[in-house]
Parts: sequence; C-alpha cells; structure tokens
Amino acid sequence: MLRVHFLRRHLVAAVLLGLAVPVFGAAESKSPACPLGAGWKFVPEFSDEFDRAALDAAKWWDFNPAWHGRKPAYFDRANVRVADGTLQLTARAQDPPSVTVENRVRGHDLFTTALVKSKQRIRYGYFEARCRAMRAKVCNAFWLYDPLDAPAKYREGDFSEEIDIVEMFGKSSRPDVSRIFFATVHRHHTPYVESLVNAKKTTLLNYSAKIPMPLDFSADFHVYALLWTATELKWFVDGKEVFARPNDHFHRPLHVMLDAEVMQTWAGLPDAADLPATFSTDYVRVWQEAP
Repeated sequence: MLRVHFLRRHLVAAVLLGLAVPVFGAAESKSPACPLGAGWKFVPEFSDEFDRAALDAAKWWDFNPAWHGRKPAYFDRANVRVADGTLQLTARAQDPPSVTVENRVRGHDLFTTALVKSKQRIRYGYFEARCRAMRAKVCNAFWLYDPLDAPAKYREGDFSEEIDIVEMFGKSSRPDVSRIFFATVHRHHTPYVESLVNAKKTTLLNYSAKIPMPLDFSADFHVYALLWTATELKWFVDGKEVFARPNDHFHRPLHVMLDAEVMQTWAGLPDAADLPATFSTDYVRVWQEAP
C-alpha cells in the first residue's frame, strides 16, 4: 500500500510540474528501437502504431484547423479512418448535387482528401513512417510543417518552415512524376496564409531532390524516414540514405503531418474512375537523441 501511495504522489507531482511521466512495467521495454542504433530515445507523443479502434485524438487532429484544403479539394474528416492496424487517408470525387454552396463558391468543389496533424510540435529527431501510396493522381505525403501561430504568421519579418520527408504519387502518366521520390524544404517569408499567401521564399541551395525509384509506391508498403539535427538533414527509403543537405535554417519545432492532396499544377487532376483511393500508413515512429 505504501508503494501505491508513493507512485500516485510521484505521478501527480510530475503532471503538475509538466514533467515526462515514466511508464512502469513492460510497456517501456516494448518501445521500438531506433534504426540509427543506440543513443536514441523513443518519443511516444509523436508516434503511433494505429492499432486502436480510432485515431488517437490526444495526439492528432483529423483536419487542419488553419487550412480548409488545396483547391479544388478540401480536407474532409470523414476521409480519415483507422482500421486493420493502419491509418487510412482517402481521396474521393465529390457528387456535384451534394457540394455545398460554400465549397462551390470557394472552389473546393471537385474532390475531398484527408489529413492528420500532430497537436504538438517537435524539434529535431529521427522520423519514420511505413506507408503505401494510393493508386491515383493524388500526392501522398509525410512531412513536417509550421505556419507560425497568429498573429506572428500574418506580420512581415518572420518565416514559416516546412520539411517534406516524402511526397509521392501512386499513379501518374507524367515521367517527371511517376515513381519519383520528392524530398524538399521550404522557408516561406511572412505574412503567410496556407496555399494563398506564401509566394516569397528564402533562396536555398540544394533545397529539393527528385529521385527515380525502382518501386511502385502504391504496390506495397515502404519505410520513409528523415534525420533532422541542428546541423544536417538526411532522407532515407527502406533504410537507405537517398538525399542529404546541411541544416541551414530549420531550427524551430514543427508539426508531424500525413496527408493526401490534389496537386493540379503538379500532376493534373485525378481520374474520377480511380477514386475513392486510400493512402495507408502502418506506423509513425519518432526518436530523439538521448540526453
């Protein structure tokens, strides 16, 4: 009984002080080991095996509170699902008679897509997701993102940062898109409004890689990962390094993101016959260097 009272006092004190609460028992030993080896600590607050009955609302938004979506689509919460041990983000063609007046006027009237966004931000770490792209001309992405909180994002003199771990299309008729692994960093000058006011960017050397891959992104699951430290950025596919650049500007905490987007100017509009289609993620795992 004395041990129970001690543990209760310890946990309550930790919560009140905002400290990390240790997990007692076997759960801690089950944390996945970092592929980079020793010296890395698993971060459960940004990791998910998607083995619950629904999305973990303590960790994730199933929409973007600051962004309705990229025209001519929008992020529909109904397209976010956890089932069969995977996160499932679906793209659909809209039924014209069912399009709301608001979405028709605003140009979000042809498709619906899906997004999840971590509720917290994190700086630096090793980020890994095991994903299978949808077989449709829709961009599937795992990325890190931070439009500043208002009002700073609407004022000049600051920057909104983004690190794209992977952007990929499971289907495309364009050779410059088909089976290409895209890894990119962006540094947008404020004022910044998602997909509307973001034209001015910092000029960055070696800011993007377009790497042909000997695999069909929609045929099977593959592991996409990023090492982000104070000095470097490295991208990996199935454990193999495919791109690297110095970390010149990316030093503020970012949200962890997974989404499906229609990119009309990049790959054209998806074929309605291919929809609905689903971008599946088996897990997201994050580690940080142990102190």
